[in-house]
Amino acid sequence: MGTVQASDVPRVVSPRHVIASAAIGNFAEWYDFAVYGVVASILAKQFFPAGNPATALISAYALFGLTYISRPAGGLFAGWLGDALGRRRALSFTIILMCAGTVLIGVIPTYSAIGIAAPLLLAACRLIQGLGTGGEYSSAIGFVYEHSDPSVRPVRISYLVTMTFLGITTSVLAASVCTALMGEAAFESWGWRILFLLSGPLGVVGLYLRRRVAETPEFARVNATRKNEHTKATPIRTAFRTQAKPMLLFFCVVSAYALITPVLSSYFITFMQDSGGISHGQSYWISVVINLVMIGATLVAGRLMANHGLQRTFLIGGFFIAVVSVPAFAVATHGVAGALVGGSLLGIGKGIVAVAGAMAMSYMFPPGVRVTAGAFAYNVCTIVFGAAGPAIGLWLNTTTGTSTAFSVYLAAVGALSVIAAFVGRPPRSPVRANTSTDATATQQEAMCAP
Repeated sequence: MGTVQASDVPRVVSPRHVIASAAIGNFAEWYDFAVYGVVASILAKQFFPAGNPATALISAYALFGLTYISRPAGGLFAGWLGDALGRRRALSFTIILMCAGTVLIGVIPTYSAIGIAAPLLLAACRLIQGLGTGGEYSSAIGFVYEHSDPSVRPVRISYLVTMTFLGITTSVLAASVCTALMGEAAFESWGWRILFLLSGPLGVVGLYLRRRVAETPEFARVNATRKNEHTKATPIRTAFRTQAKPMLLFFCVVSAYALITPVLSSYFITFMQDSGGISHGQSYWISVVINLVMIGATLVAGRLMANHGLQRTFLIGGFFIAVVSVPAFAVATHGVAGALVGGSLLGIGKGIVAVAGAMAMSYMFPPGVRVTAGAFAYNVCTIVFGAAGPAIGLWLNTTTGTSTAFSVYLAAVGALSVIAAFVGRPPRSPVRANTSTDATATQQEAMCAP
């Protein structure tokens, strides 16, 4: 019997398999991302010296932000893989690194066992995670975008974004279940490791699905053109030479999403516990409800974008965040009911801008550099607005002496997203957008106004 080659493995192209193969990586990415934030207060005790709880918590959040530092490098490498060698290769690379970094956090010793080496190892694991997550989102979005007819792209992208929120929800649910079953003492002692180890099976299943799905027709056309013209793919150089203006516009319009993501996945949990007097267990269940609200808002936003276009969706989402941020945090200080109301308002805003940002990540860039340009602009934005989000929140509240000072900053960034969407040249509705074989036209539609 002959040996089965990789090329002999059947490649599936059904919409269900395309979405599933991309979605499981997004699920794993945001599960990995959120689980750290969910147990940040526990990690502060386990991996940093005892003495000053506030300093330990800020240190834990600093490592939370450390992941963002390696994201641009991971995004550029995954972008090069995706734009030069194929979207599937990029997807396989990202899921391996993401899940490996998360599993390693679940097995490294704590500060009481190995001292200063503990936070250093934790930092190394976070950097590995960042290399993987840096290219995951743009690769997965581009994969589904290019496998989908323009008329269904907004809805399918909303499904993909929904899986990111399910990943966040699952991390919170897992923490809630573990806490309930083993008690808070055991969970803080060793049970938290289970949450990180669960990423291993996710990575195995995701890699299997991604290796079996077909490459996108759009990349196949781009690759065939390169071969016919005997040109070499240079996506990184080409992206910086030709896409600087669209990348700057993208950076600004997704700023609100970049900031509100760590706010809801990590900072808001700590905020509820410190300012609202809510226990760990209560804050986890409240976060589950908030994520369910986000999922509903995401599915509605996909249909909103299909009917009204990308720019209007950005305007609505950014304006909503700018208006509700301050009252949402203010009401969240009033017990469980207040936290549910405030968190749900923030969740609606996040759901709207998340879908718009995901669509823009592919829509605004031509296929030859789509993954590279989208990944780099997105990751730089997450560094500027997302990496320091929780730490800035703690610093602002401590400096001003009020627990809601950070909400003003979030509202201001929401306003920035609105302004950027308004001054940018209105792109056509994704439903009526051309297929991306006309790369130049797609690029010009997303250029900001002179």
